[in-house]
Amino acid sequence: MEDFLININGNLMKGPEAQISVFDRGFLYGDSVYEATRTFDKKPFRLERHIDRLFLSAEKISLIPTYSKEVITSEVLKTVEASPYQNVTIRIVLTRGTNSDLGLDTELSGPNNLVIFTKEIKPNPAWWVTDGVSMIFYQKQIEASGSLPKTGNYQENILANREAHERAAYDAFLINTHGFVTEGTTSNAWIIKDGTLYTPPLADGVLDGLTRKTLIEMSKDGRLPLPLIEKSLTKKDFIDADECFITSTTRNIVPVTKIENHAVKNGRPGLQTLELLKLYLDFVK
Repeated sequence: MEDFLININGNLMKGPEAQISVFDRGFLYGDSVYEATRTFDKKPFRLERHIDRLFLSAEKISLIPTYSKEVITSEVLKTVEASPYQNVTIRIVLTRGTNSDLGLDTELSGPNNLVIFTKEIKPNPAWWVTDGVSMIFYQKQIEASGSLPKTGNYQENILANREAHERAAYDAFLINTHGFVTEGTTSNAWIIKDGTLYTPPLADGVLDGLTRKTLIEMSKDGRLPLPLIEKSLTKKDFIDADECFITSTTRNIVPVTKIENHAVKNGRPGLQTLELLKLYLDFVK
């Protein structure tokens, strides 16, 4: 925790000093929304879009922000500037507030609590690119469709990630109740097949990731060497893929070389995936 610089409602403090009430609704009920991004040389990556998505998530769960976008932006920049590191991960958490009593009634809560975490972000492990990561499939029990809000309720994702680790895998691809692959527990999912790039559509219950959105924008601008299609994808589509990878703001693009007990193609990071990683990093930097 010593590595963290944290901003709680405008007050900067080191990780071990950071405290919030046990009556906070984020703690009691997961009643919060959040965003995660990073800096490149002290510059937050697409901060405005992340905060826009924070407010969209808040709207989806009827959480009325008591902080403005401008104030949250200012507090993020203040925290980044105070950090001694050039490249940090940033997590912005907005809870509905602190309850005056136990109970689900939102009228019990006070003003929002804003918590901003920053910590030095290390380069991705070299083996992610040389060897790739392994994934499993995890069947979701909760029905979900459309672009998902990014909330503090991550129970299914936690269970999926735990099962992946118990089975010696890096993470899990989530399967919705209609049998389609949606995303990783904290990432978006992609495959390459016959020279075309595919990713599940938001309608299948997918988080509208900013790295995902960036690749789609790059495709529309002609910056990618492959056509890109949003399409519902099955487990078989992933197992039979020529290449596979996951994306997130903090990890960029990570090759996937094994799913369940099946090697993806030859079991090595795909050349087209590695080219996309280079193009993406050149673009965002």
